[in-house]
Amino acid sequence: MERPFEVWGDAEPGADVTVALGKNEISGKAGDQGKWRVTMPSLPASDAAAVLKVTSGGESVALEDILVGQVWLCSGQSNMDFPLGRAVGGAEEAKTAGEVPTIRLLNLTAVPTGGRAYTDAEVDRLTPGRCFQGEWKVATEASAREFSAVGWWAGKVIHATAGVPVGLIDNSVGGSGAEAWLPTETLEARNEYAELLKPSWIESERIGAWARGRAQLNLAGRDAKHPFTPGFLYESGVRWWRGFPFTGVLWYQGETNAAVHDDAWNERLITDLVEGWRAQLGQAELPFHMVQLPRIGGNDPSRKWWPEFRGVQSRAAAKMDHVELIETKDLGWDSPDVHPPDKKPVGQRLGRSAAGLDG
Repeated sequence: MERPFEVWGDAEPGADVTVALGKNEISGKAGDQGKWRVTMPSLPASDAAAVLKVTSGGESVALEDILVGQVWLCSGQSNMDFPLGRAVGGAEEAKTAGEVPTIRLLNLTAVPTGGRAYTDAEVDRLTPGRCFQGEWKVATEASAREFSAVGWWAGKVIHATAGVPVGLIDNSVGGSGAEAWLPTETLEARNEYAELLKPSWIESERIGAWARGRAQLNLAGRDAKHPFTPGFLYESGVRWWRGFPFTGVLWYQGETNAAVHDDAWNERLITDLVEGWRAQLGQAELPFHMVQLPRIGGNDPSRKWWPEFRGVQSRAAAKMDHVELIETKDLGWDSPDVHPPDKKPVGQRLGRSAAGLDG
């Protein structure tokens, strides 16, 4: 809302294309490869749903029930991906989701990274154009239950504070390191990342032992990309959003990278991720609201460096404009399980930060 936005698609090469949303109508032309992209004018937040209609060569496609509002990208790893239905109080919360139909949810699901070998069908999906799958849904009990718990509770705070429609997109992937979310341009620009661009990346000690072992288990010796491959998740789940004017990013990630005890390296990853996304998405001041790793119990050696990683997160956020760190070290739990199930306080703190209620 209140910013020009792009609509894009495919048509016959050289064909005229007309895009209409409400009373606004913009014309364009498909290029030699049939790709077209038009820029729609800035619009206020919706007070009623509209139809987006695209016409070319006598054929039309109409998308109904379209709203204009804020759109937030919820990304990171499994604690962002953790569904509302599994969170403390989440099943009850999902039952009320239909009361806020102007919250819209796009739950993009990637090839899973669970503890098993991939099927042939999953290996076939390990390309940027096929890895993520999902569709926009109105907030209902069913759609909210499967959506990110942290993202949902953050979105509710944003919605209640701003009083406008809110779209939430979740493309998080369990176990993913920050290096998987770096743009290829960023990886290629620094000598420090050279070993991550090699086919032997899966053996690099710059990537935590757990992540390397899980990728090897999933691939089972097959020559294919993996969701943890450096750059793969950016190419698969972020790059194609270029030109889409996100209100901001809600980021919950770091558990995997904290297993690598190299504070300078981890600070570089976080900084390059934020700056890389901003550069490649065309939003130089894209806001990032990052969740600090919470408290965790047990003696798992892979969690040993979490306190140091929280310091890394703080330093990275402090040195960049429009990056906010949501403190959660007072939360978490005493279990060694990396997934504290009480997501509501984390989500609400994240939402308050995104809505400008804190700081």
